[in-house]
Amino acid sequence: MAKIKFGMMMTDARGKLGGQVFSKNRAGAYVRTKVTPVNGRTVAQMFNRNILGSLSAGWNGLTQSQINAWNEAVSDWQKTDVFGDLKKPTGKNLYTSLNKNLLQSAQSPITVPAEKMEIPIITATGVVVDETASTLTLTGLASVPADVVLQIRATEAIPTGVAYIKNRLRVISNVATGAITPATLFTAYEAKFGAVTVGQKIGFELKYIGDNGQAGVPITFFAVAV
Repeated sequence: MAKIKFGMMMTDARGKLGGQVFSKNRAGAYVRTKVTPVNGRTVAQMFNRNILGSLSAGWNGLTQSQINAWNEAVSDWQKTDVFGDLKKPTGKNLYTSLNKNLLQSAQSPITVPAEKMEIPIITATGVVVDETASTLTLTGLASVPADVVLQIRATEAIPTGVAYIKNRLRVISNVATGAITPATLFTAYEAKFGAVTVGQKIGFELKYIGDNGQAGVPITFFAVAV
């Protein structure tokens, strides 16, 4: 379904309408022909589908008082939509969003919403991948603070000129409160993508996820293995 914003004249449109897709990038608004994607069955896609399936069943299993709590909490969890306008999620959407973050970061799901929290700022300034020492070091970040999990996503080796990596990122580790071990992160990377080669470029995304399911602002880095 297309989303269209009207003023004195139509000012913006997003989504699908018939065989066309309305969107916007840095160059401005554009329309493209809708393409039906192949039904992907990668490990990551199946994992996400399983999570959504379990959360749908979980919502249906809540008591009425728990459902009421989620419906009443939505005012505290408003987000801006594609037009920059504040929108309230539904109780079910809020339940699904927060619990999806928790499950993807290896935390336990919640049946009632918790209060919003102040997510710490990630202090890392870069990533160093050392193939010789078998370490993956987050420069400027030696430990994870309390009440959050550090989710680390990475790409396999990418061409030097690639800058957009959102669709290439995969979770390699969820680090709970405490010290970060560079050797463990290196092992986790190779377990996901295979052996590291000197000179290969890798993209990384770091993000804190609170024990209430709230996600912090992600930060992205690129590293060339040495």
